[in-house]
Amino acid sequence: MSHIIDFLTEILGYVMRGCYSLIGSYGIAIIVFTLLTKVLLFPLSLLTQRNAIRMVNLQPRLDELKIKYIDDKDKFTDAQVALYKEYKYNPFLDTVPLLLQIPIVLGLVGVIYRPLSYVLSIGSETVDKLNSWLVNTVGIADAGSTYQITIAEKLKAGIAPPDTVGGSDISSILGFDMTFLGIDLGKVPSFKGDYYLLLIPLLAGLSAWLLCYAQNKLNVLQLAQGKLNKIITTVFMVAFSTYFAFIVPCGVGLYWIFGNLFAIPLMIVTNLVMPPKKYVDYDRLVKVREQKKEKEEEFARYRKREAADYKRFFAVKDMKLMFYSESNGFYKYFKDMIDYVCEHSDIVIHYVTSDPHDKIFDDKREQIRAYYSASDRYLIPLFMKLDCDMCIMTMPDLEKYHIKRSRVRKNIEYVFACHGIGSISLYRKGALDWFDTVFCPNKDQFDEIRAYEKLYGTPEKLLVQTGYPLIDSMIKDYESRAHQRNDPPQIMIAPSWQPENIIELCAEKLLDELSGSGCRVILRPHPQQVRHEPERFERMKEKYSSNSNIEIQTDFSVTNPVMESDLLITDWSDISWEFAFVTKRPIIYIDTPMKIMNLEYERIGIEPMNKTLRQSLGRVVGLDELGGISEIVRTMLDEREHYSRMIENTRSEHMYNVGRSTELCGRYIVKRLSG
Repeated sequence: MSHIIDFLTEILGYVMRGCYSLIGSYGIAIIVFTLLTKVLLFPLSLLTQRNAIRMVNLQPRLDELKIKYIDDKDKFTDAQVALYKEYKYNPFLDTVPLLLQIPIVLGLVGVIYRPLSYVLSIGSETVDKLNSWLVNTVGIADAGSTYQITIAEKLKAGIAPPDTVGGSDISSILGFDMTFLGIDLGKVPSFKGDYYLLLIPLLAGLSAWLLCYAQNKLNVLQLAQGKLNKIITTVFMVAFSTYFAFIVPCGVGLYWIFGNLFAIPLMIVTNLVMPPKKYVDYDRLVKVREQKKEKEEEFARYRKREAADYKRFFAVKDMKLMFYSESNGFYKYFKDMIDYVCEHSDIVIHYVTSDPHDKIFDDKREQIRAYYSASDRYLIPLFMKLDCDMCIMTMPDLEKYHIKRSRVRKNIEYVFACHGIGSISLYRKGALDWFDTVFCPNKDQFDEIRAYEKLYGTPEKLLVQTGYPLIDSMIKDYESRAHQRNDPPQIMIAPSWQPENIIELCAEKLLDELSGSGCRVILRPHPQQVRHEPERFERMKEKYSSNSNIEIQTDFSVTNPVMESDLLITDWSDISWEFAFVTKRPIIYIDTPMKIMNLEYERIGIEPMNKTLRQSLGRVVGLDELGGISEIVRTMLDEREHYSRMIENTRSEHMYNVGRSTELCGRYIVKRLSG
């Protein structure tokens, strides 16, 4: 490191020598030197500005991840890294200006401590002679790193120089003035004398305060900070700058003062070149931050409840059945099973959920025992110490992350209840390896699981051909209501939420083409994408506000009109299964890239049903075919009866036990636990 500092000192010495030779004032030379460093580093300022804008833009999603994984640091870290890659944000880049500032300051200290060498360009041989004179003749042997400054002071005090040193060098030293506005820039401020030098630390602290004030008004990162963070940053910078100016020569303190002051106009210029408000939605940033704060406060409020529920859970003796739900949204997959068990047995159902607002807490039946457990502190040990006969969950990846099989009891039957009809082979590799039983909704998943077990040599699971209770429930509800024919026909566009979906690739092209189709078109984006990109959908609403047949629907509190639509347009969303198998109406699949979590899925040897059944439920349309989408829509609407029969045949051929799945799931549970 010392070699690097010496190298930088040499370079900075040349720059300082040039400034001094042109100006003739040591203090002004330091100020000009400071300005030059700021100008030379301006391209880096633009680079860090761009990086900071990326950071601020990703901050809302980062806060959402903190909310989502508030109790799971490992998952949050993985998601954070993926988010940084998506936005091309480099955390290291933010530290580069500081890392460059450190060697510049250290090099400048070397220049100021050795003005004879670096400012006056006196040769090393002459400096060595003067140093020997200082020690042997003047009698100062402890000048240390300030020996060159001491040499100049003694010569100016009238002490005769050595005969071996040329007169021109002595004249240069005698003519060298290290003072600026009466302040000796070679001295270090202290309370032991020369109290006027204390002006430098005072001004350093004041300049730091001015810089922080400007940053709070102009800097892209500081604009995104909360009030408390701004105060903390300001206090730290003022304290650090004041302290720093106490431990270095006044010349370095002068550099620090003007470095802070010059940073302000530099910030203004940077903002003119790259205006933060052009790229950053600060309103959304504040909104998400408030949501994060509310979630953290809620999480803290529920700590006591979680601890009490944990204690109550382990107070149970001879527990038979447990359900685990990640959030309230998964209750719908268990509801019909729970109802069946309650109606046909006296088995007590212990339902653990990581959502304090789960609907299960509204169920007052005596057979239901609901518990809240979300944080790693309680959820991980709850599963590790689990002691029951059967555990049912919709969450895959058992044993792969924080949720493990019990270490207390080895013969618990872990049941995976599928929360989708799509291909199992697209799940993460090994997602179901540690389950004992799977409730299979269709023959495609059955065949994929068996093929996977054969390929990788994993133990065979018990695959129960139950069917899919959620679809049965939706069919029953749909058929119990009257349905009116839409005039004009209604088209629902319901994209998935994954990279390169309809919204990202072709939403406006699709709407433009359908605007003349004579149909009512409703674009209902995924709620998560609306949360992440509200400004995109506000722009779309404004663009199509004059067309009464196009609606951008972002209010998810209203009734979802998807099941009343005549045709669905989607990409890879699972809503397609529910729409087709419940309404028997056709689907247009826009051929966007498929989301694949298991890169080895092709080794299983079975083409995923997500791809193979698309032509059986409707039609696949390429991105290059959107120009004819209106004609395709009209043709498919004219052939509704044909598609209805084809969808019904596909459902009968692939789905297990349509109309009986709840009974079969419930009967299996009751029989296994009553034996």
